[in-house]
Amino acid sequence: MGVVSAQTATTKPVGYHTETAKGNSFTLMGVNVGNAIAAAGEFDADDATDNDADFTALLDDGVSYTVQNITSGESASVNGNDATTLDTDLAVSSGDSYEVRADVTVGSLLGAANEAGLGAGNATTADVVWIPTGDGFSQIFYDDGVGFPPRPAGWRAIGAGGADQAGTSVPFTAGIFIQRREAADLDIVFVGHVRTEATSFGVGTGFNFLNRVLPVGVALDDTGLESFIAKGNSGSGDLVWSPDGNGGYAQYYYTDGGGFPPQSAGWKAVGAGDADKGAETLGSGYAIQRKGEAGSVSVAIPNGLDL
Repeated sequence: MGVVSAQTATTKPVGYHTETAKGNSFTLMGVNVGNAIAAAGEFDADDATDNDADFTALLDDGVSYTVQNITSGESASVNGNDATTLDTDLAVSSGDSYEVRADVTVGSLLGAANEAGLGAGNATTADVVWIPTGDGFSQIFYDDGVGFPPRPAGWRAIGAGGADQAGTSVPFTAGIFIQRREAADLDIVFVGHVRTEATSFGVGTGFNFLNRVLPVGVALDDTGLESFIAKGNSGSGDLVWSPDGNGGYAQYYYTDGGGFPPQSAGWKAVGAGDADKGAETLGSGYAIQRKGEAGSVSVAIPNGLDL
């Protein structure tokens, strides 16, 4: 296996990375590994049909799956299937390559009994995992079962009573927040299979919390994000918010140069003048503050990266 030291990571095709949830803080991070490929091939029609597949044998009932169009980089949920066709909103064309993987869940990611070690308690005392839902966040915590009326320990959601939330999906495209209510930092190790293809993400106006997908650090100059974001200055351009490791965020933008005071073309940081920031590492989870209309972004697989 190849080992890359930008972050502690082992790749090809199984890997891991370690993220630190800061004490008494919100930490944005990405889960850059996932489940093994359950099905793969090429679509024979524009309706996600693969006549060479047997999805009824490959995909298990009651499990949530996501299909990625490797040709376009886009992904979507699998809503159902028959033997040769997936029921999905993903745009596909005949000849497109695809991969299907089971979704990562809270229980598989952090342990059915909270083996990751997040602070347990109730909705007001436990650490909280904030998972983007498109119109807000699911707020998941580990209930220690102490209190009245008593109930078994387990994963719960704020506002959802005693319902078991271990099976809540964590979208592989999303950056998540860990709200740490304890003072000590907590290292969390994510283990799984590595994606080796670039992934496209839909972004809307405002803040979008995203997963880098790659389980190793990648320099801004190598991400290719400048091809997808609005360029400008710190006020007019889209901003990339990347955790700085100390509980805050570095805010990056890309300029074509010029302006006043004049700047050279490239990646810059808010408050850092004309200093070149292209060598700075994009966090495992990051945010894009989109100033204009909705669109999409994709982080490239850097040349020479051994995955």
